[in-house]
Amino acid sequence: MRDKDSHARRAFAERLAKRPMLFDGAMGTLLFSRGVPQRSSLDELVLTRPDLIGAIHREAIAAGADAVETDSFGANRFRLEPFGLAGQVTRLNRRAAQLAREARDVSGRDVLVGGSIGPLGHAVRGPERASETAIRGAFREQIEGLLEGGADLLIFETFSDLEELLAGIAEARALGDLPIVAQMTFGEDLVAMDGTSPQTAATALATAGVDAVGVNCGVGPLVCLDALDQMGLPSAGLARSIMPNAGLPQRVEGQFVYAAGPAYFGDAVTRFLAAGGRIIGGCCGTTPEHVAAMRQALGRALAREQGTAAATSEPLGTGAAPRATIAERSGGSAQEPPPPTALARALDEGRFVVSVEIDPPRSVRIERTIEAARLLQEAGADLVNISDSAMARVRMG
Repeated sequence: MRDKDSHARRAFAERLAKRPMLFDGAMGTLLFSRGVPQRSSLDELVLTRPDLIGAIHREAIAAGADAVETDSFGANRFRLEPFGLAGQVTRLNRRAAQLAREARDVSGRDVLVGGSIGPLGHAVRGPERASETAIRGAFREQIEGLLEGGADLLIFETFSDLEELLAGIAEARALGDLPIVAQMTFGEDLVAMDGTSPQTAATALATAGVDAVGVNCGVGPLVCLDALDQMGLPSAGLARSIMPNAGLPQRVEGQFVYAAGPAYFGDAVTRFLAAGGRIIGGCCGTTPEHVAAMRQALGRALAREQGTAAATSEPLGTGAAPRATIAERSGGSAQEPPPPTALARALDEGRFVVSVEIDPPRSVRIERTIEAARLLQEAGADLVNISDSAMARVRMG
């Protein structure tokens, strides 16, 4: 068993060395969008709605995901107890892994199954914190179920308590030697809820023997990028992962709506890779459409790395000249005026134009201002204007 699992870790590292891996999007977002009640147990659906869970896995694979995560994020004893399911931990996790494997088998693609493990919830917070033995036992029975179901790797995600995360990793390592991806969540101040900094987290997780360390969830791609940058690279051979939320959700007509669409996530892929991300994906609010946009962007990025032209999927015929139009300019002819902008065209056509004013950045770092402008564009704004001195205060000094 040990030899097999060690081989799995080596194979995982070799796979990441060859090319970045794209994980799937948010399971919960899709389940809620398809009528699953907000306060129900999503983990129980592997038994009550296996068709729905399997369909979501297949959609992610069809969109281009290299790995799918099991529907087991909250399938631990403490979080299942309110639903009367505390005695079903092993069964639920085993079935979750089996459903993901079945979807992989149907697809015929070489997709990995990541056993999703989330925080234990109230068990590790407040004065009634569970004992260390109970905490480790909760992780152990969940991991045992995922291993029985055939998970290829384990992914600990959305943790904001480093001590809790390390306890889970210790149990995983005691049970076997599968690849482990460990991700924490940080606020806009780049500090986790327990006060842990990204650098401290990365160092501790590297020492614990994980195969990849990174960030997920949070308030969007930019904060995750900042956190990933602060993590550094504490150990040679340690991969980095980034799976942000699609921004912060807003409640619209009883549904949570996320502002960052597929195009935005596609554009973000280049930055994820530049930051050292070898495992990329999305968390809350991301869908198969987000995965497809990231798959296309990742393909273009890899093609550029290999020095090949991937601007179009249709190759040129042998001996054919590239499609291009070259306009000759006569020395005596007047230069043609530039084409009208989208705003000019809208005004000429008499269309109603939406303009949104945003405050200038508080420093010379303008990434978040640009992100805000892109989100507004996706929401339907035609243009944004930045006030030169809001409230007559200097903000970029």
